[in-house]
Amino acid sequence: MEYKNDILSTSLLKLHGDFKSQVNYLLQNVRLSRNDVENLTWLFSDLEQSLQRVWPGCIVMPFGSIVTGLGIQTSDADCYVSIPDHLKIAGEKYVMQAKHALMRFSVNFKELFAITNAKVPIVKCFHVPTESHCDISFKSISGVRNSKLIACLLQSNPNALNLAVLIKYWSKVHGITGTNLLPNYALTMMVIFYLQQINVLPSVIQLQRNTEAIMVDDWNTSFNEDFNFKSMNNLSLYKLLGGFFEYYSTFNFKENIVSPYLGRPLSAELFKDVKMVPNQFALYKKNVISKVYKPLNVNGIMCIQDPFDHSRNVSGAVYLRLAVNFFLHLKYATEMYKGCTENDFLEGLLSKSLAPITLQSTNKKKSKVHKTGQGKIKKQTKRNSYNHSSFQSLFIEINKLMKNNTK
Repeated sequence: MEYKNDILSTSLLKLHGDFKSQVNYLLQNVRLSRNDVENLTWLFSDLEQSLQRVWPGCIVMPFGSIVTGLGIQTSDADCYVSIPDHLKIAGEKYVMQAKHALMRFSVNFKELFAITNAKVPIVKCFHVPTESHCDISFKSISGVRNSKLIACLLQSNPNALNLAVLIKYWSKVHGITGTNLLPNYALTMMVIFYLQQINVLPSVIQLQRNTEAIMVDDWNTSFNEDFNFKSMNNLSLYKLLGGFFEYYSTFNFKENIVSPYLGRPLSAELFKDVKMVPNQFALYKKNVISKVYKPLNVNGIMCIQDPFDHSRNVSGAVYLRLAVNFFLHLKYATEMYKGCTENDFLEGLLSKSLAPITLQSTNKKKSKVHKTGQGKIKKQTKRNSYNHSSFQSLFIEINKLMKNNTK
């Protein structure tokens, strides 16, 4: 299908019928197909066989969107290589050795690039048979555990998984997530947290009750994989999607932490002094007091806490320009939800021509969405005054936040 050549070209979308039909069409054409997933199995198998020439007994463990069910056709593959204990060496040396090992199999692996000075050193490669890009890491199995948790939560509820895919696609279309942008992982945590607020998903602390600890990097990554959480929420996918934007368009990121672990917002003030941190974070207190980990950074524009590593703000790299754009899109999507009919919502939400003015935009005229009596989307060639005024007030507010945080 022509659309598959560039899934982010929303002008190629053919959203016909009711909301449910549009979602089915979108997911069918955006998500990885069964054949795509089988190809990635081939990729991981080739990797494992090639790397076992250097580290006999090593195991390639996929993680990320391929495991969680959130893979779309722009997704790269991610994997962690578990090295047998008797062959372990310094972390960054794995990366160089892996690069040289894969160079011997140039028929299968191209575009090899080792990144040794990153927090998590990786080897990037292109798998020729499947035409897939892959990032290979050796540092920690934590990504595998996180992905398993996400998969367990989202796949427990069909609407939860579909919602997360739609939000991910929306963020890609509008340039919100990606390299040097909001991490996909952070956005997924926001989806899970939102669903916890409306009783669709349980908190992580609930899933860890009566389970044997699985310690990874001094954090407990265990959870009950066979949980039976009875949700009383029967909202449709349409209402869940609109509700996501409504919830975060008014969320006070300045004062609150998104904590999927407890499943509720936490005051950032509590984490400014380890003595004030709630008792549910006993392991966090221990790790911070013993200086194994630094305290959670709550001084950024937003704080989304990792569900296992409670000292990690997964949105810590979000910068001012990106935050403003993200918040504008949240507010604009909320207005779209309130102003459109159900069957017009997806088209308006994904339309780049109707997107809000952002910091990257020029001062060209933008289209403003208005609804006719029949609820149809109508363009008006006039500068979007809502976006402009919201941008100004939002920019001022975030500037104040940044100044306060640097004091």
